[in-house]
Amino acid sequence: MSETGLSCNTDCRVAIVGPNHFQNTLLATFIENYSTCSCCIMDSLDSFILCHQENFPCRIALLYDCFHLQQKALGDALQLDLRQLPCELSLVLFNLDRQTRMEKQAIEVGVQGIFYAEDSVQTVLKGLAAIFEGGLWISRQMMTEVILEHGFAHRRRKVVAHDMVQHSLTHREVEILGLLSSGATNKCISDTLFISPHTVRTHLNNIFRKINVSSRLEAAVWAADSLFLPQYRN
Repeated sequence: MSETGLSCNTDCRVAIVGPNHFQNTLLATFIENYSTCSCCIMDSLDSFILCHQENFPCRIALLYDCFHLQQKALGDALQLDLRQLPCELSLVLFNLDRQTRMEKQAIEVGVQGIFYAEDSVQTVLKGLAAIFEGGLWISRQMMTEVILEHGFAHRRRKVVAHDMVQHSLTHREVEILGLLSSGATNKCISDTLFISPHTVRTHLNNIFRKINVSSRLEAAVWAADSLFLPQYRN
């Protein structure tokens, strides 16, 4: 297990959704052999939703198989199907073809991880470990581009400054928000600031409530547009 870097709590589950049953069965077997995660395989999102109509009993990362999906088909899935999934899920795309150039659209609908067709299973395991720790598995360059684009969009909408800063963040919350915006996982934030992972989660919940966001991406976008206002410079 140390070779792969994936060591999850027993309440973590990976759901692999896609029609490539043989390949996905091999991936599920590998994940179960090299982690404490359990895996299930579904042929479609409808099958997954039918099996998970009640509250989720554990943390679930849903791996959506993009193998041979064309740009339009994947775009429709992101807009119509994946967007409807419960926010408790960690949504991950895998087997993505780089030529589809769908990363930004995926991030905007809440995808927390992206694995490409050429990525190794070891990379998938390492990425899942980061996601279960509360992080993202998306290139820093792509995240930066999305954050900057959203930040400029906020400015174009001429959001009034006092509306952006009416929720006062503490100095510690600003520190944590800055680390989150740089791509740090909860564990990385914990290690950097010498606080427990539970304290990190508590701070993040407070930050999300104060700035009225529901995801790490939205918080990073808010930080890019607002953290350099005078109220937060010290």
